[in-house]
Parts: sequence; C-alpha cells; structure tokens
Amino acid sequence: MKKLNNWLLANIFGISLYIVLTALFFEALPFFVDSNNRLDWFYVIFDVSYVHLNFFRSEVFSFHVPIDENSYTLSGYLNYVFYLLFLIAVIVYRFSKMQETKVLKFCYSIVFIFSIIGILFQVFMIFYRPGVLGVLFSLIYLFKAVFLTYISCLFLRDWMSLRVYIDEDVLDLPNFQKFTLKRADWYQRLGHILLDTFLILSIFSTYVFDYYTRDLMMSLDNLVGERFAVTLVFVFFSSIYYLIFEGLFKSTPAKFLTQTSVVNLKNEAVSFQNILGRTLCRRLPFNAFSFFGKLGWHDSLAYSTVAKHQTTPSKYTLVYIVFSVILIAFVLYRVLDEFRIL
Repeated sequence: MKKLNNWLLANIFGISLYIVLTALFFEALPFFVDSNNRLDWFYVIFDVSYVHLNFFRSEVFSFHVPIDENSYTLSGYLNYVFYLLFLIAVIVYRFSKMQETKVLKFCYSIVFIFSIIGILFQVFMIFYRPGVLGVLFSLIYLFKAVFLTYISCLFLRDWMSLRVYIDEDVLDLPNFQKFTLKRADWYQRLGHILLDTFLILSIFSTYVFDYYTRDLMMSLDNLVGERFAVTLVFVFFSSIYYLIFEGLFKSTPAKFLTQTSVVNLKNEAVSFQNILGRTLCRRLPFNAFSFFGKLGWHDSLAYSTVAKHQTTPSKYTLVYIVFSVILIAFVLYRVLDEFRIL
C-alpha cells in the first residue's frame, strides 16, 4: 500500500490534469451533443467530474441556455469557474516544481466532499437503477468516486505531515499556560466564515432541491415552518462539513487557501473532541461577534484556535489575483444584469 501511495503522490500532476481536462470536456459536451446511449457509456467510462456547485440554482450564478425561441433552461457556471481554477492550480503546481499547493489543496478538498456524496448516492442507486446494466453503471461510478475520495484524502493528509507552524505569538491562558503559535488574523477568520458558508450553501443546496429530498423538505416545512426548517437544514449540513474537514484534515477549504489549520491551545495535537466542541459552539447565538475579543467562543470553549503555517513567498499570487478580479467583475455584471440595473 505504501508503494501505491508513493506512486499516486508522485503522479499527482498527471492525475490532476486528467481530472480537470475531462471535467471541462464533459461540462461543455451537452452544449454540442444531444444525449444518447453511446454517450452514456462515454460518461460512465471516462467522466470523473463529481463536483456540482450550484448556489440555490440562482440565475445570478447560471447561464441561460435556449431550448427554443420561447424558453430556456439554467446551467450553473460555478462548475466552470471551479475547474478553470483547478486547471490554473495544476499548471502553477507544475511550474513551481510541486511547491505551490495551497490552491490545489483547496480544489482537492472540494473534490473530496463531492466524492463522498458520490459514494453515498451510488450506493443508493445500486438498489434504484433497474436491471444488470443499471447496477453495472452504479458500480463503475462507485469505483470512480472511491478512487477520487482516496486520492484526494491521500494528497491532503500528506500535506498535514509537512506543515510547520509559526512560533511567534504569546497568549496567556488560565492555569499559567502560554500559547506560542501565531494565530490567524481576524480578516483571515472572517474570510474563512464567508467562503466556507458560501461553499456549504453551494455544495448542499443542490441536494436540498433534488427530487429525492424535495418531499422531505416539504414535510419539514409543514412540521416546523419554513424559516426554522431552513435553519435546521443549514445547521445539519454545515456541521457535517466542519466535522469532516476539521476532523480529518484540521482545516477547511477556506483554511487551505490561507494556509492555516486548527490547533489545540495546550500545544498538543488537536483531538476530535476539540473539533466536535468547535462545531457545537458555532451554533451559539452571537458566536461570530465573540471574535472581537482575544478568542472566539468556539475557540475558547473548545480549547482550540486557528494557527498560521510557515510559508514561502509565492511567485504566482498575481495569477490568482487576476483570476479573482475577473470572476468578481463577472459576478457583479450578472447581479446588475439580473436586477436590470444595466
């Protein structure tokens, strides 16, 4: 197994390039070719694009694809944005001689969570798809989802063994203890909240509106009311999100970008109890405002915080700044166009 893991990590560039190029190809294919049985087999064999980012199917984050002269359908563009970012990250990874990894880790973290969802979905579909052929389709998709989960987890866990924290801050704690690692800045923590929340909504809203969960959502609305139902669903999915990422990797996708991770205030390895405590404390009213103090509630009550890693200056920051500026400008244009301001 160790030899296999080493081989996979040594070839992560080629694996990543295949994932992103085939994903872009299959994302664009429906615009040019009508679906048919042969095309279904093509998808089954070669498609590994499990990512389906869709922010509540909002028109702001969607293209209008004409069906005929009088109607159109919506096609979300967040997937295209993600895979273009993934492609840039793969190229930068190659040109940096495998040193520039923060955006690639972010992309693999998104692939990881969608692959887990893919595994659960395909296990369900084994019993839902009729006939031997349907079961075969599900098994092939299941195998690909397991592979993507494994390679993503392997890459992200390998990075965990390499990170080194900045030993700089001194924070006085009860019982005469001192915490000496450099904590993430307040603006980084704010960025974590905003980006992770956007990702939670973009990842899970697709499944909330899915055919299989729509009836469940309607029943929940009728039982407790729409507003409370929405709150319950968000709390449920966001808790899963944080438990998976901080439990396995001590980071979330947003923290991968800022090269920070969760640490124990006792300068020990952070435990799952710490992570569970952080997740539960996030549900406290006004928790976000508690970070105006030295430690937020979901830090102090769970005896953990977010610390910075030692990093080297990046030569490729401008590439990501240009990408971000173009993306923000495009989203603003879509917002203004949607509300007929332009």
